[in-house]
Amino acid sequence: MPEVITEMILPGTYIEVRAEGLIAAGPISVGNIGVVGTAKKGTDNEVVCLSSWAEAKEAFGEYDSFESPTEAGNPLSLSRALELIFNNGGRTVYAVKTKDLTPGEVGKGLDALIKFDAHIVVAAGLDADTIGAKILGHCDTAVVEQKERIGIVGSKTALLADIKKGAKPTSDRLIYVAPGIKSYDTAAKRVVALPGGYAACAVAGLVSSLAVQSSPTNKVMKVEGLEDEYTYSQLKELIDMKVCALSRKNGSFVVTKGITTDIGAFQQITTRRIVDKAKAGIRSGSQPYIGKLNNSRVRSALKSTLDGFLTTMVQDEALTEYSLEVTATRADEISGRCMVTITLKPTFSIDYIKVIMYLS
Repeated sequence: MPEVITEMILPGTYIEVRAEGLIAAGPISVGNIGVVGTAKKGTDNEVVCLSSWAEAKEAFGEYDSFESPTEAGNPLSLSRALELIFNNGGRTVYAVKTKDLTPGEVGKGLDALIKFDAHIVVAAGLDADTIGAKILGHCDTAVVEQKERIGIVGSKTALLADIKKGAKPTSDRLIYVAPGIKSYDTAAKRVVALPGGYAACAVAGLVSSLAVQSSPTNKVMKVEGLEDEYTYSQLKELIDMKVCALSRKNGSFVVTKGITTDIGAFQQITTRRIVDKAKAGIRSGSQPYIGKLNNSRVRSALKSTLDGFLTTMVQDEALTEYSLEVTATRADEISGRCMVTITLKPTFSIDYIKVIMYLS
């Protein structure tokens, strides 16, 4: 017998099962990375899902020497970026080989990523001046497509004066990293200095490895060094400019403060990621109810589904608390609308500890 009764003609017992009370939000992934760059092997603009550096080498081949690339002005950036991503904690990466590192060709690679479930996007080896606007445009387009996404870009040089005058769009979906990093170049068999575009890849790996409520602030990066080491006053200037600055601390290389370029409510990376996870979970939990009856029983089931997801976020300490209402007036019912009103209180990270000592 069908689970929904559509007719009762012959005598018998007809049972209709209403299973809305069993609907739950599906699993939500929040750390997938999308990366575009040039490579020795692979098909242009084809998305390849990877979970390890070994898989990356098999799919795209080794990178060439950074200082003496096989093709002048067009180094093989994708494999180098993937090595940095996986070394710093990346687990699931959607990688796209592009013909060259021009904004137009990289834009084609970003377009190929739009339908995939990538939450953090980087352009391998390209700086913010070259690709920042295109990365931000891609993230904005992804949000329209109901795919929450953050872009990470790096500085063109480590010089503070260049960073001040360079392109740095203000957005809660953009992270600007400086300075570049030092990394072991397997092609040259020595440590080389890489610009900020590669530092962005290392930070992407680090951020992807963290729970949404865990800030990259003060987290150690697996790199050989920094392109330059800023003074205390220079770091202050960078933080004031909303730059996610890297620095040396106690012999390790860390993210000084995990911030976006936003000047509003989403300055902490954690806030943006927490809200994005909440949006994805609410969408996942609500979607199965589309087309079901708009009555109090089904709305109550929808509320229970969303309650279950948001309660988990509270238990995970991504939220401190929330409020939830699911309603529909008669006019809403006629229009096929169900109103979900949610107030969230995200958790914030500790950036400063103020200590007052009294001596007696």
